[in-house]
Amino acid sequence: MPSVRVSIVSLFLALAAGAPCLGMPGSKPYRIAGASKDEAGKWTPAEVMELKREGVTYQTQYLTTEEARAALKRAIGKDLDLLPGRIEDRRRGYLVFVLQIDNGSALDVIFNPNQARLSTEKGDMEFALDYSALYEASRLLGPEAPGLDELATAFFDRAVSIKPAGSVRKLLAFEAPREDRYRVMQVRLAEVNVGASAMDIDFLFRKFFQK
Repeated sequence: MPSVRVSIVSLFLALAAGAPCLGMPGSKPYRIAGASKDEAGKWTPAEVMELKREGVTYQTQYLTTEEARAALKRAIGKDLDLLPGRIEDRRRGYLVFVLQIDNGSALDVIFNPNQARLSTEKGDMEFALDYSALYEASRLLGPEAPGLDELATAFFDRAVSIKPAGSVRKLLAFEAPREDRYRVMQVRLAEVNVGASAMDIDFLFRKFFQK
């Protein structure tokens, strides 16, 4: 189970804690956060999730729509509503995470975001947006749309190789599930290669409802 990192150690992770999401009309307000169980077996929120495998450290955090917009502005210098959130049943929107990979091994690490996927307990499954999907989304912004090079600066949109002692952090984006009825979701970084070894890295997130 990924452990909680108290301090936020990257440019994107320096954002403020997420605001609650309202969800569908009539539903309780909630916020999405990493999920881990305490000693009593109760689910508790974790803003930053961390997992270490074979000398490589993976950190991820869910970003609210406002945080994702601020992170994109930090990366490319433009304040753009590129990946809006859900609007009831009319627009399912996007879910955005920040991911940092620190290679503390003696081998090259290859991460292909095209293999990353988000799934829920309702059976929904979405692959991470690649450069073509991000470009199509950006075209809706008209003349202010970022170019492919700008998008690549901000997002994991194609395979990346990380040398020993290297580090990379970017945004990882998914289309949100079509319905907002899920409670638990898993982000899987599938088939990450550390040298000749391939492994899956899993992070669990869930909705924490306001009382």
